[in-house]
Amino acid sequence: MSTTLNFLAQEYVDLTVAKERHEKSTDVYWYTPQPYWKREDMSFSRDEKTLMEPLMDVKSEGRTLNDILDESDFLISCLELYKNKAKLEEMDRVNYLIDHAISLKTRALILLGENISYDDMTDKFYNLVAPIFDYSKFDEILKELDDTLPGTGPLSDRIIDFKRKILVPRDKLPRTLTAVTQEFHNFAVKNMDISKYNMPRLGFKNLNGLPFLTIFYGYCYDRFEYFRYLGLDYPYTVDKMVEVIGHEMEPGHLTYFEMRMKTFIDTSYPEMSIIAQHAPSSAFSEGSARRSVYMCFDNSMDKLIEFERDVIFDLGGLDKGLCKCMDVWHRFMDISNYGKLEVERNLWDGVWSKTDASKFMEKYLIADPGKGSEMVNHLPEDDGHFVCHDYGRDIVGEYFSSAAENTDKQWKLYQKLCKSHMSMKGIKDKTYKVSLSGDDDFLIV
Repeated sequence: MSTTLNFLAQEYVDLTVAKERHEKSTDVYWYTPQPYWKREDMSFSRDEKTLMEPLMDVKSEGRTLNDILDESDFLISCLELYKNKAKLEEMDRVNYLIDHAISLKTRALILLGENISYDDMTDKFYNLVAPIFDYSKFDEILKELDDTLPGTGPLSDRIIDFKRKILVPRDKLPRTLTAVTQEFHNFAVKNMDISKYNMPRLGFKNLNGLPFLTIFYGYCYDRFEYFRYLGLDYPYTVDKMVEVIGHEMEPGHLTYFEMRMKTFIDTSYPEMSIIAQHAPSSAFSEGSARRSVYMCFDNSMDKLIEFERDVIFDLGGLDKGLCKCMDVWHRFMDISNYGKLEVERNLWDGVWSKTDASKFMEKYLIADPGKGSEMVNHLPEDDGHFVCHDYGRDIVGEYFSSAAENTDKQWKLYQKLCKSHMSMKGIKDKTYKVSLSGDDDFLIV
């Protein structure tokens, strides 16, 4: 273990936490500075909206944005200097810290008002630059929807009607969400070597339109204490339920957090204790969480739709005849998110006005007629969201498919990448090497 490298890693963590108070919304969405059984203060509140909120408050004081900018720049130079003499087995870790320190510096610059292009921003944050989407695919998917969705009249009306028909009724949400959570928990236990006791405890109440609110209040090496309210006033359509449960909990984020935490305990690497939205580890977290949903069904859309039919349609009391439309519906949702990516990019770069963006949203039925402006105004606040989530999902998926010949091996790959100093650059160009044999040799260049 390198004392110097741990010192530099801790500086990255401290600067990331210090930056949090300068953010308009939460940037750090995972932070565990020490194992819970070693905590002196177990205070928490069921009203907390972010993980580790009391700990963040303690450590986020003092530094201005200019301080963070200067210190992150100095940190990068120290890491680059260290890299010149680093051991081979340290290189992944050093490169990981350099990439994350660059993301930190870039975030500080943007918060200070510096203008950079959208592609430069996502490159610095996530090591990803999404190519311009083929706009003909928007027209193609609308043609497929027009041929597939039931009913007569304008396609926009039939889309609204279909969303209504696959919306799980409020009175059936608790039992349906509980069942889906249990099923995805079972997938995580089976494939990711986690304890069967880690399924989050669930509560249900109105959350002002939010899908969920999370409280993480206890941890030991093989056990999470995790509570999640699920919003009864959130529009849980069938596809949204799969995304929110599988992606946001298990085998998505919650499983990733557990793998990171175990690695933090096993290695004492400070950087494993934190994940910020605007960083390469977030791109992997989001991309792999979304990809893992498909892996639960052996990367088969048919098997996913069977699950939706047998669990969500059944418990939600929905018309199972609509399952025949779910294949094209899922693809429409994916392509719509790429449309939102184009909106993000063109708004960021000043190419489009909000009016232009609204018209685009409504033209391709990404937004309901007359609702384009509302959707534009409620795009996610984390810059580069759709590059991180949707393009990240596809990049991780392509890497998984190229590096592991079947789904079983893809699960092993996912587990080891969760514990590694992953490189989004290496994942994108498929040069990052991970051994699937043995338990401790996953950092192999």
